[in-house]
Amino acid sequence: MRRFARSGALAALGGASAVMIGGAALGLPPSDTGTSTLFSLLVTAPGLVIVGVVTAIETEAVFEAEASWGVETADAATVAAVTLGAATTRLAAVELALGAVVAAAAVGLLAAWLTPGYAAPVYCGAFVGMASPALFANPLAVTVAGVVAGVVFVAADGVFTGYGGKLGTTAFVGCSAVAVPLAASGGTGTVVAPPTAAGFVPAGVVGAVATFVVSGRLDRGAVEASALVGLAGGLLCPLLFGAGEALAAVVFCASFAGMVHPRRLPTAWLVALAGACCGLLVAATGTVFVGAGGKLGTIAFTACLLVRGLRLAGQAVPGWLPVAARAES
Repeated sequence: MRRFARSGALAALGGASAVMIGGAALGLPPSDTGTSTLFSLLVTAPGLVIVGVVTAIETEAVFEAEASWGVETADAATVAAVTLGAATTRLAAVELALGAVVAAAAVGLLAAWLTPGYAAPVYCGAFVGMASPALFANPLAVTVAGVVAGVVFVAADGVFTGYGGKLGTTAFVGCSAVAVPLAASGGTGTVVAPPTAAGFVPAGVVGAVATFVVSGRLDRGAVEASALVGLAGGLLCPLLFGAGEALAAVVFCASFAGMVHPRRLPTAWLVALAGACCGLLVAATGTVFVGAGGKLGTIAFTACLLVRGLRLAGQAVPGWLPVAARAES
């Protein structure tokens, strides 16, 4: 039964990543010359193949692992922690007007400091709580999405272990499970102009690498590192840049990619590449999945899967990737 639950979670998380790639293609601005359509096909097809291959590898690992069913008290506590993170973040973001990025980062940071054993599920819930009021006007919907995400969190134990963005993708699945039956919409969003999108790439690199360094080299843990980087981005970017709110979202998104375990992406070069992918995907998805909780995490998860797949290809074909990207830490 546990293996069945994990298989369902694996399909849900891998499917969310594939949906995000498709959304990125649909989100590109139309072109009279058809170049955007061609670009979409050239990017989407390989991306879906890479995500599919990595997901297949993870599927094999799930079926090879020992997995016996046994619902425990800790599972209920985990679901409660995710739900609490969702409700608390919604309160801080909307009612206290802190904004989604600052609220989620603050909740994650407090969880890492006060309840380290439940920091990950609380942080997962925080991403559910980032859902916009346009998507979920009723806070009860956020709470229900938190419960669903909590169940997925428990089912996904042992699935896609060590991939950055897994928590956010879990939140995205929970939000989608509630938003789709309600036919909820977060709005139309805005197309990101090319000059702004160009600035997203270095912001993504900084967010991902900073988190990777703080988490691993400074031994602060993935949740605390991401929350610190996200909080810094959420507070400083709006003060320093014209597109500060958007850049803060990119930095926060990339910080999730920086939560990746070195076993998955062992070098800062690979993490930087994942961060750059985050910047590009945030720009490409400006008009899709607007206001969905966990969207940024799903972008980061997709970026990690793509870079992981490229790394596996580089190992299979020596010399295909730069030495700095292929080297083990």
